[in-house]
Amino acid sequence: MNQGQGWFVVLPDTAEATPAAGVLTSRTPGLRTEPHPSGRPWVLGRWSPDEMTVVTAGCGRVALIGDHTPPDGRLKDAIGRARTAQELDRVMSGVPGCFHLVSSLGGHVRARGTASGMRRLFHARVSGVTAGCDRADVLATAVGGTLDEDALLLRLLEPAVPHPLGGRPLWREVTAVPPGHRLHLDPWGGARVTRWWHEPEPRLSLAEGAPGFAQALAEAVGVRTAAGGVVSADLSGGLDSTPVCFLAARGPAELVAFTQEGIDGGHEDALWARRAASHLPDADHVLLEPGGLPPFYSGLLTAGEGTDEPALGARVRGTLTGLARLMAARGSRLHLTGEGGDQVVQAMDSYVHDTLRTRPRTGLRHLRALSAECRWSAAATLKAATDRRSYRRWLTDAASDLRPVRVSDRRPTMTGWDVPPTLPPWVTPDARERLTRLLRRDAATASPLAPTRGRNMALALILASTRMCRQIARFTAEAGLPFHYPFLDDRVVEAALAVRLHERTTPFAFKPLTVAAMRGVVPDDVLARRDKSEFSREIHSGLAARRSEVAELLADSRLARLGLVDADGLRQAALVLHPPHLPITYLEMTFAVETWLRAHAQAPAKAGRS
Repeated sequence: MNQGQGWFVVLPDTAEATPAAGVLTSRTPGLRTEPHPSGRPWVLGRWSPDEMTVVTAGCGRVALIGDHTPPDGRLKDAIGRARTAQELDRVMSGVPGCFHLVSSLGGHVRARGTASGMRRLFHARVSGVTAGCDRADVLATAVGGTLDEDALLLRLLEPAVPHPLGGRPLWREVTAVPPGHRLHLDPWGGARVTRWWHEPEPRLSLAEGAPGFAQALAEAVGVRTAAGGVVSADLSGGLDSTPVCFLAARGPAELVAFTQEGIDGGHEDALWARRAASHLPDADHVLLEPGGLPPFYSGLLTAGEGTDEPALGARVRGTLTGLARLMAARGSRLHLTGEGGDQVVQAMDSYVHDTLRTRPRTGLRHLRALSAECRWSAAATLKAATDRRSYRRWLTDAASDLRPVRVSDRRPTMTGWDVPPTLPPWVTPDARERLTRLLRRDAATASPLAPTRGRNMALALILASTRMCRQIARFTAEAGLPFHYPFLDDRVVEAALAVRLHERTTPFAFKPLTVAAMRGVVPDDVLARRDKSEFSREIHSGLAARRSEVAELLADSRLARLGLVDADGLRQAALVLHPPHLPITYLEMTFAVETWLRAHAQAPAKAGRS
């Protein structure tokens, strides 16, 4: 489904669900409806005909909603033989794409999104029954939701909200189904959530895992190009977008490859993109000079509109909306991007903990190289390497120290189970203390995403990435051209996670899994790139150009009204172009929350605390 424009609600197969359907249709006339075998309303919402495939399964029905290739006869037969959700899971385990799976079998309804979090699911009580939905804001509107201030406060954590708090909806009446879990709605009105996905064990060598990863990524891109026509794709010349471009060029669709030149003289994307494009003679390569798109922070005041959670998209919303319109004008029906590649093909430094335990010599070699590269002190490196805290202990300790990090911080990044949560200095003392209590409370019963630090960090990075990409997919679709993220499809994620951490993440090679998988697809002279460019000059110049919008945004801060930030401290940081010793992402996350509140103007008036 084009997530920006579409949404769906799934209802149980009970007579009591009919009033709930009436509530939804009265608020939004003209909704599409798919019935249960009983004739009662099952799935209703907004989607285009090519976004949903419904297959008859014995006495039940199964729906695929989102990015998928229509099932062939053999797959339809296999779906038709499924009698339980578990049987259906086995049938669908190898199907590429990024979609929701909803079934109505024998009166029992099951619904799930993706394990990566790119397709989410939420539930709430609507007119006395539990309804599932892929958008939290749709459910909140249906039930008159009240703002959850604690959930809002959590979003100010930088750079990521630790599990299990990261996916918490912003409304008290709405509950999230965790990625990798499904929602059960039974014929008697009951509802429960169970797990359907488990991460693969990282047992494969790089040589063993590369072919499976190559196939999974090729199939993910193929799902998007199978319908032909024109598709566009980012071509930065890096090792994420470039493989996507070359795979797209092999399909039946015409390819428009897009490259944005940087204003920094050391920015090398255009150089590498031209090299890659020379191997794609049938592609239309669009190379934009600086200023060819709306600059960063364009449309800042409306950046929170149409999203169901704050995300680090305020900076890029205007830019990506401009890109969507530009590519749509060239006939593109969807836009492919390599976003998510960084998070999927490699882990962060916590992988060394896993490697030290399973392969001590390799772990020590990697640790020495990382320590030298990052200029960690010997004492700090030793302390980080010997840290044996449990996830609960780590999260409890992290809650006690939410001080902001500095750009010059040289502490080892491999210490914890996840990126340490921190707060910007303009968060009020009361809000800081409140958040500390909240984190400590949840830490008492928290379980990690995976049993080891390296594997937990790998999953946490993917979930953090999809939280942002899910919102970008929404607002670019609203602009007329949905963005797609093949690296974040479940099959691609699984193929990467199955490879040993120390072979796909190493200080001695750049993205070795991508390089090994793309041999023969991407030319060797393109795979030779060993870095990626960044856009810090564009970030700061865009922020400077939007000082008046920033001032307007913060003149009457919603966050300050709620007592969560110090208005003067925030304005000073924002209007002096941000303290140079702090990462810019602190300000960007605060903008994301502030603009989200601005777009949901009624939320502060109906605020409630957990």
